[in-house]
Amino acid sequence: MIYSNDYKNIIDHINYDYVFTSPPDFEELGTDPSKPEIYQDFLVQIFGKMKPTKNLITVSFTDRKFKGNIISKSGLLVSAMYSLGYDLKTHKIWGKSLKENMFRLNYSNILTFGRGKVKQNQDKSFAPDVWLHDNEKYKKYAFGMAIDIPIKCILNYTNEGDIVYDPFMGSGTTAAAAIRTNRKYVGSEINEDYYQLSQERIHEETMKKMLTC
Repeated sequence: MIYSNDYKNIIDHINYDYVFTSPPDFEELGTDPSKPEIYQDFLVQIFGKMKPTKNLITVSFTDRKFKGNIISKSGLLVSAMYSLGYDLKTHKIWGKSLKENMFRLNYSNILTFGRGKVKQNQDKSFAPDVWLHDNEKYKKYAFGMAIDIPIKCILNYTNEGDIVYDPFMGSGTTAAAAIRTNRKYVGSEINEDYYQLSQERIHEETMKKMLTC
């Protein structure tokens, strides 16, 4: 189920086993990239509320180019998660393209944090440290994540029937990945256009699943 709501309004009322998400960037929050400490506080606020039963949270995060420098959002995230008692369990690099991009970095960090011992399914697709997948656009969603990214993580960290939560569902990539891997999903999305897009995508994935069964 996807809620057309802020995650803060539903997080205490849902159950889930694992979190896979990609938080909003500086501009989406109206945050100044030159003040990374404000963004780090935002990350602490988000993930401090998360309580997955498997104690596992995976975050897809692209660092930022800003005025000739690189803002290490991944570094801010690691510091935020450490402050919440999480350890960094795995770090993968998603290579989006080998082309030069003057404005955006063509890679994302796929960081998984956990508390205590973490069980992995040792899925073969998860094993390489670098994953090469082009961005996948879903209709008007301009910078969509390749669905293989959450699929690899879901297969490695969850079992069939587990519930995957994404507090920033966007176009529904995490939900679509959960459907394809026989997992359940729950999510939230405050942007009405993206919420409707995610509903459409979930319907399409569900129909495809039914036709292949």
